[in-house]
Amino acid sequence: MDFNPVILSIPLYFLLIGFELVYQLVKKAKIYRTNDAISNISCGISSQVTGALWGVLSIGMYQFVYQYASITKVPNAWWSYLLLFVLVDLMYYWFHRASHEVNFLWNTAHVVHHQSEDYNLSVALRQASFGGAFSMLFYLPLAFLGFNTYAFLTVKGLNLIYQFWIHTEAINKLPRWFEYVFNTPSHHRVHHGRNPKYIDRNHAGTLMIWDRMFGTFQEEEERPTYGVTKPTNTWNPVWANVLPIVDMTNQVKATPGFLNKLKVLFYKPGWQPVELGGYQMAPEVDKKTYRKFDVHPHMPMIRYVFVQFVLVLVFTSLFLFTQSNYSFEVKLALAGFIIWSIAQLGILMENRKSWIPVEFLRLIASAAIIVFLLNENFSYGLAGGFVILFSFWLFKSSRKV
Repeated sequence: MDFNPVILSIPLYFLLIGFELVYQLVKKAKIYRTNDAISNISCGISSQVTGALWGVLSIGMYQFVYQYASITKVPNAWWSYLLLFVLVDLMYYWFHRASHEVNFLWNTAHVVHHQSEDYNLSVALRQASFGGAFSMLFYLPLAFLGFNTYAFLTVKGLNLIYQFWIHTEAINKLPRWFEYVFNTPSHHRVHHGRNPKYIDRNHAGTLMIWDRMFGTFQEEEERPTYGVTKPTNTWNPVWANVLPIVDMTNQVKATPGFLNKLKVLFYKPGWQPVELGGYQMAPEVDKKTYRKFDVHPHMPMIRYVFVQFVLVLVFTSLFLFTQSNYSFEVKLALAGFIIWSIAQLGILMENRKSWIPVEFLRLIASAAIIVFLLNENFSYGLAGGFVILFSFWLFKSSRKV
């Protein structure tokens, strides 16, 4: 049950991001922006950390259906894994499509993944914190059919790993037969486009045949403009998850009539009653006036945020690999600290100087965690102590413009 291919592949993810950075350097292309990439990966951190807390309930739901409601028990054989691969991808297609066509799912489970206005491998890691809470409902038929939990988690993890490499502009078109059957960078660039003809297209995970079968396929005709029609304009990963829910809640409150309120939740994003203007189509992108959100602080603060982000990333990786060693209370406290950290670093990247004193509090909290680690492992605690002292010095230096 602790086997998670997605977490085990974390080193591979960053190795490929490194290759893409080298490609950017060689081609002199502007693929990455530091603030956007940190925000993307921070959303991934938030998603994995929250998944560590509620993931047990989600997996338990699947196991319960498999154990008590399955119509048969599918044996572990090569053919059953192959069949499960196809079925997992089909279920993913419908969850993914529903996450675009049902406003409630879009705002709670998926919009975060589309918020970046860049397109690179870091965007693959940009995931919503609440997505897994709803996706499992779409996979429960597989438990009912009798595919055991371990096989399901393995195949589902491999399905997600495949989708990492398609988030790149470094690869143009692949051979026609491959483009016809499988999801590719070209197909998925379309999916991330905010151009009206690209919206709600190419929902496939691995196999592009589902979009061709169900009428949602769109060929890439020109490079898309990426992002969402209402830009989030924040580097704070917590606010990036919360803002769409706040906006949806406000829309429900402002919509007259109980039935109309339900339609706001379960109809497509952009729907509203006729008296409020009717369904709002996505506007065409004017590339002459379009500008990406790109606020950032002075360079010393950027360097400080980057160093702290790397430290938080290392700490998160250790947490994810060792979470089974902690009690629920400790796990909750460490998860809370990680989410606070990525939110605080996002705020600092937005140059909000009023939040600088809060960073001192976070560093003090970091020291308290080091004390805890000192009790658990002296060498880890000692190394952590030096990191905290270095962080205080670097933060003090970063405040000098």
